[in-house]
Amino acid sequence: MSIGRKASLFLLFLSTAILKIDVMSKDLIYETLISAIREKIPHKATLTNALVDLLCIEREAVYRRMRGDVAFSFTEIAAISNKFGISLDSLVGGCATKSRPYQLSLVEYVDPIEDDFKMWGMYNERLREARNDPFSNSVECMNVLPTTFLLDYEYITRFYLCKWYNQYGHSDKAVHFKEIEPSEKLLEVQRETAIAAKYLRKTSYVMDPLIFQYTVNDIFYCRSIHLIDEESVRLLKQDLLCFLDNMEVLAARGMYRETGNPILFYISNINFDASYSYLETQNYRLSIIRAFILNTVVSLDLKAYEIVRHWLQSLLKSSTMISVSGEQQRILFFEKQRKIIDSL
Repeated sequence: MSIGRKASLFLLFLSTAILKIDVMSKDLIYETLISAIREKIPHKATLTNALVDLLCIEREAVYRRMRGDVAFSFTEIAAISNKFGISLDSLVGGCATKSRPYQLSLVEYVDPIEDDFKMWGMYNERLREARNDPFSNSVECMNVLPTTFLLDYEYITRFYLCKWYNQYGHSDKAVHFKEIEPSEKLLEVQRETAIAAKYLRKTSYVMDPLIFQYTVNDIFYCRSIHLIDEESVRLLKQDLLCFLDNMEVLAARGMYRETGNPILFYISNINFDASYSYLETQNYRLSIIRAFILNTVVSLDLKAYEIVRHWLQSLLKSSTMISVSGEQQRILFFEKQRKIIDSL
């Protein structure tokens, strides 16, 4: 969808929301907005700073708006809603009780534009905020290899980009593996993500037991339709084995060497239909669903976060930890994955 088309749809949505607002109590909208903002960022000083930067107004002007002395303009409401993931429908009472607001982040990985870098930068900003938070915590269940670990592996990264481009890209022409050239600027932004993630105070990954089998199956398929040649498969296999070796070392150590923060790996006893994760700090709660291979669906909604967190915590309890003390299970798991990769 073109940027102009997106803008037209957004303006149409805003105009519909304005009609709803006209028939509602302004006091109710104000109370709902303030409540939603404070739910996203409970810490008063952090919230004030965020609004000063977002709205480009003085600190005193923010205080007047938060007290209700001055009304937020509709432009300011739209900016706040977009920044903090607050549904405009929820402000005007149009949100169904069984639905939760999520935002689909569609980054153009092969030919990114400035908006794509801004979207990724916003997530990096959240991670950096969590760096000094003693309660920062992330849990992810995954049926694809985590992108934060893949940046040192050129051929794995290129393979996922190739798969994304041919399934989601905007060209009707199939693109060969060798034709894929990742944007260096986007790779740099992703490196920032990988570095910032190591400063989370605790990280847990729950892996689908067939996670490497899924990847190998994809490679076999791409080879069968001539999207990847034999030499590239050989190099991709080397990358996967190297990735597996390094993951095993990280699992045995149970912490990032750079920060000393714990990272735990689990093997699930069930398969996943998608990858889910959440990120929590003292100031916000973020839930994420992986979509279209590399893209994400993100929500700052507290109820959505609670649903994802509850499911992931239940999954952790029924999974087998292979980090640090789970030596026997860890050895068996990685031996099995090497046999799967050796079949290439």
